[in-house]
Amino acid sequence: MVAKRQQPRDRRLANASLSTDWFPVDPELADLVARTQSISALSGGAFDVTVGPLVNLWGFGPDAHPFRVPDQQTIDETRARVGHDKLDVRDQPPALRKDHPELYVDLSAIAKGYGVDQIADLLNRLGVTAYLAEIGGELKAKGTKPGDQPWRIAIERPDATSRTVYRIVALKDGAMATSGDYRNFYEQDGHLDSHTIDPATGRPVADALATTFLVLGPERGVSLAESLGIGAFFVSRAGEDYAHSATSAFEASVSAKDPQ
Repeated sequence: MVAKRQQPRDRRLANASLSTDWFPVDPELADLVARTQSISALSGGAFDVTVGPLVNLWGFGPDAHPFRVPDQQTIDETRARVGHDKLDVRDQPPALRKDHPELYVDLSAIAKGYGVDQIADLLNRLGVTAYLAEIGGELKAKGTKPGDQPWRIAIERPDATSRTVYRIVALKDGAMATSGDYRNFYEQDGHLDSHTIDPATGRPVADALATTFLVLGPERGVSLAESLGIGAFFVSRAGEDYAHSATSAFEASVSAKDPQ
């Protein structure tokens, strides 16, 4: 009996395909997209991995171009091909399906955190009992650093003109993710447009949950984080100064101090 040779999986990026049929992907990718869809539903669409066309429109994506504020008609036309509800995912067999042919998925807001989780899982399997794993501001800590002290993590002051510490957080057996609007932005006529786009408006807001809370803002963001029991710390501009707020889980799980 001759075994039937399996056809190799078409590994072209689903983003490049204009098909609205199911597109085979690796199980890990299907699992990651499923996670993003859960966050999108939880946040009422504030987090959306299909927002890439709007990011590009404002000049923050891979299709970089000189900054210009797009007109409302162009924003509305672009929003028509954006929306987490236009993306389907299944696990058996793992595949993605787009309801709009020009929909594309950008996982940059969750990929770094996912990568840190994978590194932490590997270290755990190797029996490492103390580590601090970090990728681009997303980090996970286990145990204590040398001297049996907790890992001390600095939260940066959201100031584009300097790099100073706003708070010091003592972290042990926990994870932290950050998102901000003060490193990647355009400023025109005194108005700041950040790289984080609100899918509901198609305009900038002034990684997964961190990005979600940033889009929602300090009031709705704190409310959502509080309802989920998530430790969240928000720093926002208050005129020429800064103000902050935190959830009860944040206050209970970490020690936040003024920089020494």
